Amino acid sequence: MFAALALVLSACGASDAEVAATVNGTDFTVGDVNALRFDPDATMSKDEFAQFLGFLIQWNIVVEGAEADYGISLTEEEIDAAADEIFETNAQEGVTYEEFLEANQVSDDFVNKVAHLQLVEDQLGDVLIDEAVPLTDEEIEAQREAAYDNLIEVCVSHILVETEDESEDVLARLDGGEDFADLAMELSTDTGSGEQGGELGCTAPTRYVPEFMEATMEAEVGIPYGPVESDFGFHTVLVTERTLPADDELPTDEEIIESNRNAQLPTILSGWIGDLLEAAEVSVNEKFGTWQSSPAGVIPPSDTTDTTAPAPDATTTTVPAEEETTTTAVEE
Repeated sequence: MFAALALVLSACGASDAEVAATVNGTDFTVGDVNALRFDPDATMSKDEFAQFLGFLIQWNIVVEGAEADYGISLTEEEIDAAADEIFETNAQEGVTYEEFLEANQVSDDFVNKVAHLQLVEDQLGDVLIDEAVPLTDEEIEAQREAAYDNLIEVCVSHILVETEDESEDVLARLDGGEDFADLAMELSTDTGSGEQGGELGCTAPTRYVPEFMEATMEAEVGIPYGPVESDFGFHTVLVTERTLPADDELPTDEEIIESNRNAQLPTILSGWIGDLLEAAEVSVNEKFGTWQSSPAGVIPPSDTTDTTAPAPDATTTTVPAEEETTTTAVEE
């Protein structure tokens, strides 16, 4: 697969016994890195070797650090079970474990180390989040109020014009009996909703800019309200329906606390790991590159003139495409 590469490890005279990196006093050899590959004897580019070596260094730092700081240690049975789960989650139906390894060009040792790292990070997260400063009663109540606001639903229409005088004229014409939808189609500068008779649909008020949001809560249902000034101009607002959440729809204290823990966890965990990587004593054989702690990894030697695709990852995931959203003149 890599026969066409101009620069390969074999050209460097690297043997399995040669030290590739030393991490906090522990040596990792070329053989240790090769053992992460499906075929440890296959020729590997310097770029790919650097990626596998970087993974091995990070795995060691995090696993050793978690055990030293928090006594986190896993059994082989736990690691094997997690590795099986990685296979079951990522392999296509009907593919054997050996075929899965070959397709990703990684070894059983690599998958086990990925599983080991994931389990350690899961347990680390539980420990670190327990050490975080808990929410106060006031913070819990503030989050419940925010949840309440997000659960309110208003069905609203508006007529947007440029000046306050124009908005007053709109209100006067409505008072005179003219139809709101007809005026929206005639006068509104928000052409998107204007073509729909001013209708913006039903949604949470928090979706709108603050001035408009407040108006949707202050307006009496079925009665035109305004003028309401925003950065877009002056609005005449018509709320046709407003639904408030029931008490049993609001989150409990326990749900708020759990949600907050989950929100904090990625930042807390990445911060702890980042500090650990920064503090680690790492030296990489210059033949194979240089270590950097942030973003963590081994930078291949600068004389590399040909590279391969990124090293296979046993836990490859697909990032969903960003959802397209349509906004109106009152949405944030």
